[in-house]
Amino acid sequence: MTIPVPLGASAALAVALTLPACSPPATAASKQPTPVKVQAVLPGPNPSDLRYSGSLEPASQVSMSFRVSGYVEALGQVTSGDRTRALDKGDFVRKGSVLARLRAVDYEHKVATGDAAVSDASAKAKLAQLELQRSRRLFEAQAIPQAQLDVDIARAESAEAALKDARARAGEASLALDDTVLHAPMDGVVLSRQVEVGTLTAPGQTAVVLADTRSVKAVFGAPQALVERLSVGGAVQVFVGAEGENKAPEKLLDARVTRIAPAADSNGRVFSVEAQLPNPGAALRPGAVVSVRVPSGTWAEDTLVVPLSSVVRSAHDPHGFSVFVLDGPGDREPVRALDVQLGEVIGNSVTVTNGLALNQRVVTVGSTLLRDGNAAVVIR
Repeated sequence: MTIPVPLGASAALAVALTLPACSPPATAASKQPTPVKVQAVLPGPNPSDLRYSGSLEPASQVSMSFRVSGYVEALGQVTSGDRTRALDKGDFVRKGSVLARLRAVDYEHKVATGDAAVSDASAKAKLAQLELQRSRRLFEAQAIPQAQLDVDIARAESAEAALKDARARAGEASLALDDTVLHAPMDGVVLSRQVEVGTLTAPGQTAVVLADTRSVKAVFGAPQALVERLSVGGAVQVFVGAEGENKAPEKLLDARVTRIAPAADSNGRVFSVEAQLPNPGAALRPGAVVSVRVPSGTWAEDTLVVPLSSVVRSAHDPHGFSVFVLDGPGDREPVRALDVQLGEVIGNSVTVTNGLALNQRVVTVGSTLLRDGNAAVVIR
């Protein structure tokens, strides 16, 4: 079943702008009738039947990576039955659990070197302070000049600065050592694991993708006409499962809009909309295709629909649009150009808000070859 995707009136005009214009009225009907295909003007679909295709995504998702480089030495372990194995896609992990571990011996050496540098700098700083204290006493006794005291003050300050630098370097080494272990930042499900034991990883390279699936969000694209009627907190319905007549009631879920993109996608010209769903039992799986229903009405009940292929430029208004209708009930009839006002595009059709009547026969194929008053013959 094809799911209609509504677009705004502005999009309808943009689509119709690419269609050829009506030719000026002819003084006489063509001798040879033009072969055409026709279709009856239909009533607009029930707005409640309109659905927007989307997909489920976890409410929160994080790509975990190491801040440092190194070889993967071990992977996080999970218990499955009576055996323990490396964690993999689909496994649930608790916050703080180890996801992967790098070989740490290189970073342990750097920590040891940093600690030794701190000890050395600390000793030099203490010695410089003792020298400064002796210089102050000698200066007060007028045993040394001011210049000597100034030199000792500078040495003490330099030794203190060297100590701070050594402590900072040791802290960096310690932090790098801590970063050789990747911990889960939250309770979640492993969506993917992209490293194995022995893998050489670089800083920032994704190792594990973790998602919190206790709640999920339905993400779908909406045209401008629909976005203008949506608001954060508004109600929508999400259908999860295969399309069909016998829809399980538990598959139709109520959701609330949590986010509307401030700008349209540059390719599809639609706005990304998110609606959050609770998922306490993890029955809803990220990546599943869903159908989103927007319960609010979109147009009046008497709105009519015609195929986009039937719309041409108006011969009377350079900014307007027309359709050709058969001026009679037979298969060989003259055609008449009627100016119409267009509404929203729905798939390959467009709503007409004024200018047509229900069940009028409009030309869908061959309209670009016609002039007002031409004879036409309907082909099957």
